Amino acid sequence: MNPLTSVDPFMGSPLLWVVLAGLFIGGALSSATRRVSRSPNPERARIRKWVTACVLLSLAVVIGLIAVFLPGPAKIVDIRFAWAAGISAVVAFGALRFKKSLGIPIVVLLLAVVIVFGLFLQSIRAFTGETEIATIRVISADSATMRLEMVAKGSTPVLLSMKGSYFAPVVKVVIFNDLFVFMGARTWYRFEGMSSFDDNIRQQDTDYHFPQALGISEKIWRFFEDNETRIPGVKTAQIDLAMKRAKEFVVYGVRVQNDGGVEIVPKSG
Repeated sequence: MNPLTSVDPFMGSPLLWVVLAGLFIGGALSSATRRVSRSPNPERARIRKWVTACVLLSLAVVIGLIAVFLPGPAKIVDIRFAWAAGISAVVAFGALRFKKSLGIPIVVLLLAVVIVFGLFLQSIRAFTGETEIATIRVISADSATMRLEMVAKGSTPVLLSMKGSYFAPVVKVVIFNDLFVFMGARTWYRFEGMSSFDDNIRQQDTDYHFPQALGISEKIWRFFEDNETRIPGVKTAQIDLAMKRAKEFVVYGVRVQNDGGVEIVPKSG
């Protein structure tokens, strides 16, 4: 996985990069078509405008390459990205080349686009963000038993010998309404330990509990559980048991989603 695209899902799309490339192309065209005859030193102004145009065009080429290779060449094959680049180039050219007649309206339009774009980016971050709270490495596993190494966030590694074929982190979560998530709220969690189940989803008797649970305190969790219908912005307070079949030598990440829920995803193996 590309480390940049994992930081922000929007970085995995060519849209941001092609729009930026289009803006630089528009700036380069504006500089190249600027009249210098009325300048006090036309020759110097002519050299400056071509240097500026070449620098902007070079930046556009570099950003265009980023648009191809960062998200992946397969994603750039879409005519809509060409339209996006063309429109941004025209807007930048008009705003810079015809400042008196088009400058102010285009600046207002660009401000509106920036605000909408920012809200869109914030929504993507809010509803696709996650917090990894533990890593589980399966040392051995068969249909009846499994040995796991659990490394919880901010805790020392723990070796677990458990019955069954499925492991299930025991996580209590406080999930907030979508509006609060959009404004930056993240799911609160209390990671209490690990349980296990057999193939028939019957719980086994080899549960593990942390000496001190990770995350919010029991008092805070209990308060939200008892008053979830009376606290503004809280969608629910519940216990999540996400089960995963243990596969030998596979490493799993336990993640709490911003908008609620616990996921177990393979990281390697």
